[in-house]
Amino acid sequence: MLLLGLTGFSGLSTNLAAEETTDETVYESPKGGYHIQSNPAERAEPLVVSTKNPAERAPLPSATSERDPAEVTLRFYSSPDENWIFYTESWRHHGVLAQELYHHESGVKFAPFKGKGWFAKTVRNYAVKNGGFKMTDFLDQPRPYENHLRTEFRGWSFDSARLLLGIYGDRTDGRQPFYVYFNTRSKTLEGTPYLRELNKIVARLAPNYPPHVVCAEPTDPLPSEVELKVRFDALDEKFNKILAERAAEMSKEDADELRKTQQEWVKLRDEGVKTYLRFAPKGEEERRRLQFLADVTAARLEEFSQATKEELLM
Repeated sequence: MLLLGLTGFSGLSTNLAAEETTDETVYESPKGGYHIQSNPAERAEPLVVSTKNPAERAPLPSATSERDPAEVTLRFYSSPDENWIFYTESWRHHGVLAQELYHHESGVKFAPFKGKGWFAKTVRNYAVKNGGFKMTDFLDQPRPYENHLRTEFRGWSFDSARLLLGIYGDRTDGRQPFYVYFNTRSKTLEGTPYLRELNKIVARLAPNYPPHVVCAEPTDPLPSEVELKVRFDALDEKFNKILAERAAEMSKEDADELRKTQQEWVKLRDEGVKTYLRFAPKGEEERRRLQFLADVTAARLEEFSQATKEELLM
């Protein structure tokens, strides 16, 4: 999702009058602190724009300048605290993929964490060492510069401490995901007893069988049960609103299929929480349940808000 069509690092924020641009907003951050716009300049990276002060904007370094959805699918996933952006590209040409993890520097300026390409290389190495992959699963031999590592977003923990990804290889068609965290505090990839159990479970599933919904474990203490329930109810209401809006854009047949797809997701969610609660500290089960429901709904919202109709009906 990120190696073709990359442009160079563009440096400092620019102050452009908002009325001088015709940029299209492609992503809005969770708390509304910034949004990401396509850049009207030729071969220019997308712009991170301050919501409070739209004149404050900065390019997202190394992100593609390509804007044609027939050529590339772009995805942005901000951490809840808005200090990190996980970004992916999926290209039609040769099925090339790419990903980058950005860290906030100042204002609306983000930069690839530890430099361009570090994240993809680190994930590949980790998956080979720990996930039973071979490097040839990720790098095309006729074109070794092409990246075929697939990193599917599965969610941020509510405290922004962990990014949960499902790892796939281009040469492993039908294989279930290998789950891994990036810990934003230790700045390393990691597994936990919960993730190791998930990886055992999915390894036993038939190829292409839909795995259960999974959740990123927070490292901070959980809020109160009341606070967690309020958060889940708010996210659930927001999701149902978006679901209704997306269904209204479709034919009756497609809308019915979308609702059916969501019902199947709820079943997988309810199976997934059972595994999650097996690792809950004693006495925290209900709070962990509510935290799971809220966080997987937040991740579902991220996916739903960016997906095409075809992706929603898959």
